[in-house]
Amino acid sequence: MIEQQQNVTVISNQRPVQLRVERLAIHHRMKILEAVKSNGSKFYLFFYKDDFITGKTVDVKNGSLIEKAFQNGIVLQASHPLIERFLTDKTFLLKSTKQVFQSVQKHYTPQETAFIFSYFDSFLSTETLIKLIRKHFYEYRRNGQLRKAFQILVILLHFDPNNKWALELTRKLEYQKMRSIYEAEDTDLRDVDPLFFEIVAYKELEKNQTYLESVYHKDKRKTDLTALRLHLYLHSSKQDERDPLTLLEGSFTESEYANLLWIMYVEAPQHKILQEKAFQALMHLNKTSEAINLLTARKTALTASEGELLVKAFNDEETDITQINLSFLQESLEIKENRMLLDGLLQPLIPRILNEYGLTYVYTWLKPLYEGNQNLSILSTIQTMVDIQDNPDKQFQLGKLYHKLKQYDDAITCFDWEMELHPTDPTPVQWLTKVYREMGKLEESNTYMSIYSKMQRVSH
Repeated sequence: MIEQQQNVTVISNQRPVQLRVERLAIHHRMKILEAVKSNGSKFYLFFYKDDFITGKTVDVKNGSLIEKAFQNGIVLQASHPLIERFLTDKTFLLKSTKQVFQSVQKHYTPQETAFIFSYFDSFLSTETLIKLIRKHFYEYRRNGQLRKAFQILVILLHFDPNNKWALELTRKLEYQKMRSIYEAEDTDLRDVDPLFFEIVAYKELEKNQTYLESVYHKDKRKTDLTALRLHLYLHSSKQDERDPLTLLEGSFTESEYANLLWIMYVEAPQHKILQEKAFQALMHLNKTSEAINLLTARKTALTASEGELLVKAFNDEETDITQINLSFLQESLEIKENRMLLDGLLQPLIPRILNEYGLTYVYTWLKPLYEGNQNLSILSTIQTMVDIQDNPDKQFQLGKLYHKLKQYDDAITCFDWEMELHPTDPTPVQWLTKVYREMGKLEESNTYMSIYSKMQRVSH
């Protein structure tokens, strides 16, 4: 996953406070963003649908709706592209509790107000919340609005399932018809109380996916819609074979999509489509060593496009060969279906391994690949180098082979040996000039060029 920190800023008493985002819980109609202040304390921002309500430093209580949201909701860990998309506004103005009470009651129905404030049970007393909810209940009942009064009761029971006062009221004869609708949890409830039906539907996301998607479409809740689809893609009883890209609501950049694929793979590494897609994602994110390890751990035939990406990775100087699981890579290259890709893969790879681990290691590592592949030039080159490495009369040839594989230091050692063995021969000096020039060591190259020129004049 990209190690990219996500931040938000809250304005408190006209002073900005920057917070590091940790995760986002989507639970029914609420979103709760968990962030951390510089002193390490947890700060929670509350949203109803996509509307910011308030934020508080909170010690989450056991059994609170904040705790339940992170236990039972759809949780996105930072840094998640959906969190980034949701937080289009990175600065939030905090209001006093009194202002929040006034604002929520002004903009939302009493039922929505009761629902929103029920999520504040970690920092508002139970008595305060119940007092608010009771006020709305009695207002409806005085006006003869029994259906709306019952809606308030069920919101209270959603927040406090054992509330004796609410339980006794719901059992009263006057609410019998309403109670039967809620107990059935069918389409009648959907029409009578959409908010509570959404809560009910959330208990079985897979079963109620179509309904919830229709609600999210209607409310333009793109984050909820995409999060639901991705969650079910990863956790449904049947493995979904679709490209995850088709599940996204809205347009995503290549980097966002790549990051999303990697996050999904980490959560569900057994998912076949994600196994394939995650390699491409890591390559796009320049996490080449991780990508190679992921791909070769599959021990399956490589596609042509995967082979091309591997060649690109082996040619990339940023790829850390020491972080690659060479045993997995070796086993992957041994697979019969991968033989046609072998030459293209080994040409850039072998010089990199040779540079890190030396000729003896490379030869041993390549041994399982020799059978049936003797025609590959890179394999015959390594075989020749092993055969002549201890022959003092073959050091010039060995030096040229090291040079061919861009192992310049080893090539220089060989040419130095040859120059000492045949001090009047200008050829190894000419090669030393060439090698130092290719290494960018122009001073050394010019020195040997001067020696070579003198030897040429003497020979004539």
